[in-house]
Amino acid sequence: MADLICANPVRVLPGLVRVLAALSVFCTTAAGQLLTDELPEQIRGVEVIEHLGDRLPTGLTFTDSDGERLALSDIFDGDHPVVIVPVYFGCPVVCPLILERVTNAFRELDYTIGDGFEVLVFSIDPSEGQTESWAAKSRFTESYKAGADRDAATVAAGWHFVTGDETSIKELTGASGWIFNALSNGEFSHPTAIMIASPDGTLTRYIYGFDFPPKQMKLSLLDASEGRIAASLGDRLLHYCYRFDPNEGAYSMEAMAVMRVAGVLTVIGLVVLIGSLFVWERFRRTNKPGGHDGLDPARNEKTEAALQA
Repeated sequence: MADLICANPVRVLPGLVRVLAALSVFCTTAAGQLLTDELPEQIRGVEVIEHLGDRLPTGLTFTDSDGERLALSDIFDGDHPVVIVPVYFGCPVVCPLILERVTNAFRELDYTIGDGFEVLVFSIDPSEGQTESWAAKSRFTESYKAGADRDAATVAAGWHFVTGDETSIKELTGASGWIFNALSNGEFSHPTAIMIASPDGTLTRYIYGFDFPPKQMKLSLLDASEGRIAASLGDRLLHYCYRFDPNEGAYSMEAMAVMRVAGVLTVIGLVVLIGSLFVWERFRRTNKPGGHDGLDPARNEKTEAALQA
């Protein structure tokens, strides 16, 4: 190339000018895109505004996958924490992926849907109805039950796939701070986030993205139930020793709580050890030849007779 430029500078120069001009336009456009703060219209306004501690409007009613009217108060009845998953069933990619990933997380828990917790999957598309919700429920409940000993009736009663009218959808998403946009092509732009609520419908946790680690899910449910669904001492210790870190967006071990638990366990261990040593010493002395004090009665009598003489 260098030889060509040196040999024919006049012929090559116009081509170089055109290349440099094209690069100039490209760089100017790219720089403008980097400097602008304006978001694409499709995702403008799509966000999550956390309403932690707020209670959801449990008076709203939706239609379940059996075509029956279902009040949110029937789900938030004070018994179990609830995982809330906003989606739309006609979503081509994102929503099926969220449902698949969250189902995988549920499968890893040692709590059963309908027994330890409940799930509310609701569509943000008011044009969807029983047909779409029934198909989604059939697909994901079967996936959840596959290869596991879970009661089908319990799962079906605790995993709700519902649709609703535009007013109810807007009220529920607005109360949870889950803001979405309807697009001109009939699809929706929306956040990738699910929520956890207490048994009475109070929002306690938001989980973002496509990754739902089972341990984080379990801790979120324990928090939402204030430890009431703990199935073992290990669950209670887990709930006590871990705290949610808002900066990391995940649960982490709390040092002071761990130290307190370790201190209590140490004291219990010392008490057990000292008690065991005491019992063993009593047992050893009691079972020695000659009685509990370890002396021979015959020898005692001879000693006493000798003293009297």
